[in-house]
Amino acid sequence: MLSSIAVCGVCGASTRIGSQNAGTRPAGSKEPIQRYRVYECAGSPGGTGFHVSMRQEHLDEIVTDAVLARVSDMDFEIPRTLSGDKDDIERRALRLQIKADYIWLNRVKEEAEKRVQPELLERQEQIVFPKIEAAYNRLDVLENLDPLVRRFRRAESALIVWEGMTLVQHRHVVRTLVIPRIDPVSEEARGQRGPNLDRVKLIWRTHSE
Repeated sequence: MLSSIAVCGVCGASTRIGSQNAGTRPAGSKEPIQRYRVYECAGSPGGTGFHVSMRQEHLDEIVTDAVLARVSDMDFEIPRTLSGDKDDIERRALRLQIKADYIWLNRVKEEAEKRVQPELLERQEQIVFPKIEAAYNRLDVLENLDPLVRRFRRAESALIVWEGMTLVQHRHVVRTLVIPRIDPVSEEARGQRGPNLDRVKLIWRTHSE
């Protein structure tokens, strides 16, 4: 998912897919040595070897979790093309309005459950949901949104949206939002199993490129 998207924390080069041995072959065994896939630094032009590598599923897991957490945040701002920020005040006001409307609906829901009067919530939803939809529509006009990333804005579950996407779409979303940087393994972390979040620096984009 992240080949050529993730970069080396030493030289800044893009990563490529490689493979490494999962262990050593026992003496006398004819079984092939198991290997696993990694993202590895492509290296500097004319140089040999690579600076960093990370197990593919570990980096995929770290980046996927971070992206889903990012787009699930109600204050999440989708990267847009660089332009004047004359509409920034209106955008912020719209996001605050949407947040306030959802907070209000949650309070009404609690009160309706306390009184056992579901019609209270239904009436307010009929009033408030059109306001939220109108605010989102206005944000779409003000912002130059990436169509794929836009799907997360109104989704009830970012995970469901993500799972419904193809690998190509996953790559597009990640490339639009963030640059994952793989740093070398520290001495203390050598031999550690599982994803190592300390090795991954996520550089979030502030505008479309």
